[in-house]
Amino acid sequence: MTCAGDVLELFDLVPVQASHTDLGATAQVVLALLGDGPLTADEIARAAGVEPAPLSASLMELELAGRVTLEDGVYRASV
Repeated sequence: MTCAGDVLELFDLVPVQASHTDLGATAQVVLALLGDGPLTADEIARAAGVEPAPLSASLMELELAGRVTLEDGVYRASV
């Protein structure tokens, strides 16, 4: 097992994808930015004009919803 998806697969569970409207306002802005390509957290903060704490919360919200992934310090939309 290497990730949460492996555990879900083991128990024959399917992750629920959050709809765009289920996301907070900051998360929606972040997701729109990542639609143009992968970005670091610093790049997202500057482009969105968001402070680090709310940005971290939004990135976590998106990760838990399965909408973004973090690899090598870069966030990517997984839609």
